[in-house]
Amino acid sequence: MNAAKIKGSLLEYLVRRMLTNCGFKKVFPDGRYIFEDRGLNFIHGKGAAHDADVLMDPPIQMPFSYPSRINFECKAYNKKTGLGIVRNALGLRYDINEFEILTDEQLQLRHNLRRQQLAIANRVRYNYQVGVASVEDFSKDAFEFAANNKIPLISLRWLLDSATCDLFHEITDDYLSNIYNEQQRRNLLLFLKGNGGLEEIINVESHIQTIINSFESFERRVLIGLLESGDMIFLLSQDQNITSFLRNTGSLTGQYYYYPQDELDNWELIINGEKVLRFYLPQRIVNIWRNEEYDADVAIGIKERWFVRMFIFYRDLESRYSSFKIVNLDERWINDVRNYR
Repeated sequence: MNAAKIKGSLLEYLVRRMLTNCGFKKVFPDGRYIFEDRGLNFIHGKGAAHDADVLMDPPIQMPFSYPSRINFECKAYNKKTGLGIVRNALGLRYDINEFEILTDEQLQLRHNLRRQQLAIANRVRYNYQVGVASVEDFSKDAFEFAANNKIPLISLRWLLDSATCDLFHEITDDYLSNIYNEQQRRNLLLFLKGNGGLEEIINVESHIQTIINSFESFERRVLIGLLESGDMIFLLSQDQNITSFLRNTGSLTGQYYYYPQDELDNWELIINGEKVLRFYLPQRIVNIWRNEEYDADVAIGIKERWFVRMFIFYRDLESRYSSFKIVNLDERWINDVRNYR
């Protein structure tokens, strides 16, 4: 079991855990449209079957449309993820969404205009979104392409400290051989893939244990926000009891701030005047603001246009159920800000 496979599976494990913690659910193979082979999950496309690294159902589905699913392609490279990888994600999204089964029997049925049986496959159709997760950051071209095509991106560099991320690249074949025997490496891969294995294997003192322990501290403070535009953002709180606050609080209003002395894409959401969540402004919104030379009045317009309503997904750690809350823009506050300008 080589290091590249272990590192890729470790990244998949972390992304799956983060999404699960925010209320997403793992999609299991149905044996037909999604199937398992050699411990990997595959999903059919028009051209071929594709390896589905992290395939999840969201906590809620929107009415009047096909149910949605998201698949994250995970890349544990020791370099920035470039345009080619993100462009492939767009091609993958098209390929799996356009897949349809059409048999000879169904074609023959279409000859009979008075048929009672439908000449289509009887199945639930899904709208698949495809994202890219990476240990390292993304190139500028990759960012821009993802923003223009609504491809969600995750970099561990945005979530964990640099020293922890650097440990990924110290996991080599020689390193693994010194820590685990061959059977332990197989068990480790099974565990990271979510296919069994011995959980105790991750408690062996190693870089893998250090990375997972660091991630456990982070995941208790992260939430996923969804804008009505479809943009997904990661909200980070310093309060590990943030889910209890969301569960026990009724209506929620939000105020949005940025700080000129910091990175202009690094914003804060303050909920009900007390809970602070940090997040990075989605790249395509940053591009709109940049084109207006980061004008303060334009920033107010961005808040009124893009942040009127945000859906926050979370997994209630007490009830173990997935839930969501709606944070409405604080209208009195935004009016005061505009009048002050």
